[in-house]
Amino acid sequence: MEKLTKNNKKPLKNQKNRNFFNKISIFLNKYIFPDNFKCIFCGKDIVNFFDKPYCENCEKILPFISENRCLICSNEINNEATICDFCQKHPPHFKRLYTPFRYEGIVKKSVLNYKYDNSKYLAKGYALILSELLRNLDIDLITFVPMSKNEKRYYNHSKLLAEELSKLLKTPCVELLRKMKDTKEQKSLTFKERRENVKDVFVLNKNIKNKRVLLVDDIATTCSTLDACAEKLKSCVVYAVVIARNMP
Repeated sequence: MEKLTKNNKKPLKNQKNRNFFNKISIFLNKYIFPDNFKCIFCGKDIVNFFDKPYCENCEKILPFISENRCLICSNEINNEATICDFCQKHPPHFKRLYTPFRYEGIVKKSVLNYKYDNSKYLAKGYALILSELLRNLDIDLITFVPMSKNEKRYYNHSKLLAEELSKLLKTPCVELLRKMKDTKEQKSLTFKERRENVKDVFVLNKNIKNKRVLLVDDIATTCSTLDACAEKLKSCVVYAVVIARNMP
């Protein structure tokens, strides 16, 4: 190994060069060629990402949920009611679910890429959209639907989304729940099976009371997973947020 002496400063010079080029690389990746300055639905370059993380073409076909939705679960309602029939008969343990989209079309494709193709950069764009919905919501903590140790995805997509929301909403993200065992994928199950699938699966990591908690997940269909998590947080006021709502 070459030693550094008064007359031999080559290693120090090389280290300075490496540091310089590393800084240039970070700058180029972050500001000149950033992945997260692309439309989160089609990948087209956009210049106003932090105002709206999707392009004008995608905006025209985004499946926004209509204003006539349940004030609890955000399911679309076809009459003048404000609470859907299901929430009236079976009130969930969360106070309200916030979500902008139906789970279909370009939103569904994007979320599947996020969950299964390791497209972590999409979390920042989703968080920007969701933070607008939550801007006036008073919360103390953010948490997320946990994964078991044996579940196969590279990362917990709900946790990553919660962490991005934490930055934007300036609210601490805390891992309040733990998943004790593996479960079947909810998408392949009936409503009754979904309820049974998540029964007694989640436990509290921390015993908290009288807090206003935001619970984060990717999508909701019957809201069974969200409800099972919220039940464990029943000593708190729980709000939920997802990227999209799959209409049951």
